[in-house]
Amino acid sequence: MKRRLLTLLLAALFAFGLATGAPTAASAAADNAAISVNTKDGTTVFKVAFAIRHVMGDVVDQTNGAVAYASCTDCAAVAVAFEIVLVEGDPSTVTPTNVAIAINDNCDTCVAVAEAYQFVLGTGGLVHFDHEGNQILADIRKELHSLKKQDLTLDQLQAELDSISARIADVLANHLVPVPGNKTGQQQTTTQSTPTTTATTPDTTSTPAPTTTDTSTTTPTTTTGVTTTTGP
Repeated sequence: MKRRLLTLLLAALFAFGLATGAPTAASAAADNAAISVNTKDGTTVFKVAFAIRHVMGDVVDQTNGAVAYASCTDCAAVAVAFEIVLVEGDPSTVTPTNVAIAINDNCDTCVAVAEAYQFVLGTGGLVHFDHEGNQILADIRKELHSLKKQDLTLDQLQAELDSISARIADVLANHLVPVPGNKTGQQQTTTQSTPTTTATTPDTTSTPAPTTTDTSTTTPTTTTGVTTTTGP
């Protein structure tokens, strides 16, 4: 059992690595990942990762990922990852990656849910969140972790996460201000959501299309999403 678990997790992480390319020490440190593993019957393991990155270098290659693995009876593994990438320089390479991987392995009445949301924003200069924006983001962090204690259906969980995603988009649109002495250009926001849901009875997979809103800018921003699902 342990050998099979290790093999499947390595396969999932290898797929993660293929999606992001060969990681350097710097890029690995910049990655945001939520990894949930559950092998205990009748339990739920819920992992959350939330990160805000300020990027001023020539390369924007941050990776946001969620991996959920369930191998048990009447159990659940949930992984949720949110990442905000503020591109404050003038990069020549913009290749952020958003990945969600959910695996059910030899289990009965189990569910594995992986949800990854990545926001990439070109600001044209140094920025920070105003007081209200910082408060909203702090509240969102608390709400994400409080989801662990709530007995939500899959639909309710999806609704909560989509609501949080919309609030983050609003903060990016209305609560970012330039650092004193620095000017910013017009902004472009690219939002990539990669939810993956798998269940044994019945098997279901949900992958909504990414949503993108933008305005003209001198800083190109793109995101890509990869979703891999393996059922029993």
